Amino acid sequence: MSSAYRASYLRTLFSGCFILLLATITHAQNLLEVVDVDLLAQREQLQQQLAELESTLGQYDPALIEILSSLADSSALLNLFSEASTLRGRSLQIQRVSLGLFTPEQIPLILAKMETDERAGDWETINESLDYLYWLLIEKNVSEGEALINSLIRLSEFHLRGVVGDTADLQAHHYQQAFKITYQALTISEESFGPHGPHLIDLHYSLVKQLYLQSAAVERGDDTAYALRAVVPRSKWVTPRRIAQSRYYRTGLQLLKDMRGIIAQSTEDPAESLAMVDLYAADWYLLFDQVRAEEAYRNAFAGLQEAGICITELDLLFAAPKILPIPTFHGTVSTGLTDNRSIQSSPPVKHVKEPRDSLYFKQWFKAMSVISFPVIAGPPSLSKQEQVPVIRLNFSLDSLNSVSHWVSGRYRTNISVAKELVILEPDEHPDINMEALDKDLRLLHFRPRLEKGIARPSEGTLLYQAAVN
Repeated sequence: MSSAYRASYLRTLFSGCFILLLATITHAQNLLEVVDVDLLAQREQLQQQLAELESTLGQYDPALIEILSSLADSSALLNLFSEASTLRGRSLQIQRVSLGLFTPEQIPLILAKMETDERAGDWETINESLDYLYWLLIEKNVSEGEALINSLIRLSEFHLRGVVGDTADLQAHHYQQAFKITYQALTISEESFGPHGPHLIDLHYSLVKQLYLQSAAVERGDDTAYALRAVVPRSKWVTPRRIAQSRYYRTGLQLLKDMRGIIAQSTEDPAESLAMVDLYAADWYLLFDQVRAEEAYRNAFAGLQEAGICITELDLLFAAPKILPIPTFHGTVSTGLTDNRSIQSSPPVKHVKEPRDSLYFKQWFKAMSVISFPVIAGPPSLSKQEQVPVIRLNFSLDSLNSVSHWVSGRYRTNISVAKELVILEPDEHPDINMEALDKDLRLLHFRPRLEKGIARPSEGTLLYQAAVN
């Protein structure tokens, strides 16, 4: 083949590749344009339907609420969040004119508007809605029973989202409000329904997790930590860190003790569930009172055996370490095993083959590197344009032996934290301070791998998905 012919052949080949690439990009752009055109056409159709209804029924007829909600959804899909919020606000106004200012029917509309405002990042408006809805529920008693409990749970979840989305100076406020409102939901459930109250166990465990969130925040030593330790809100007088942590520890233990009491009263054969509570109490000791952790794990394992759980299931439950705190309380071994498969063993990276027992950790937000996404109510789903980096690490645990590290200027000694932690890939990322991340992950606690109730050394792969906030 002559050089001239070879050059001509290569030019033709490269030209063909370029044309194919250009055609592919053009096709993708055309698809996006079609999607946008369809959404715009749908929105225009809804606007026309709204105008027709308004001309027939007037501005404040309740029949407008459905079309306004559909139009708000359509606007949100086009990222027109301000417009969507205005439409939801109008629905709320019509509802109040129609049924009155203090009615339970407006609660779903308020929550829907808050969801839209969160997507717009408008936390000033969300905070006004949070205060108003709390006043409506507690002071005006517009709801009762399980409906009231569910609304309070939603309020608490929004405050936890506020820790991530709102300004830093309000983080402590959101932590404390979330805990207060969850506790009110728990109290109402107990008073209204007794030990069989809806969500009662879940509410107790939610408070346990929130105590851990506040404990982890206090350890950071920033302005939020000082605000959480303030004797009274906005006070410059703060309780010592040791006393604050002791309070979190004792309150968490009491909540776990209360869970045991509820299960003992409400379950015909409570042995297995009581032993599961003991297992979660062992996790709590590991986080706060390391001297008692080893014995607590042995007792929990023995309790499960005495409850008739076969050794095969127990081996599966404790075959690999788990990141603490566990996101969900499981009253039985079988539900715990199901959760193992659905949460802990799902690598988020396509085309990457990992060991079956690799752990997946999705960070809640950047300021809290050791809090996992499933532990609390997370932020809204990220848009397709936001790339969430995933870091692959190798870790090793030395059973329940003490491990000491310098972390953030303090010499820390803990148990069931990584003895060795090696970042495998990527070695660096422009949005992540790898050195700081390495130090933070030294505080990541694991429920150890257990053999017959005895903690054993282990190692594995951690897929750490950093947050985009």
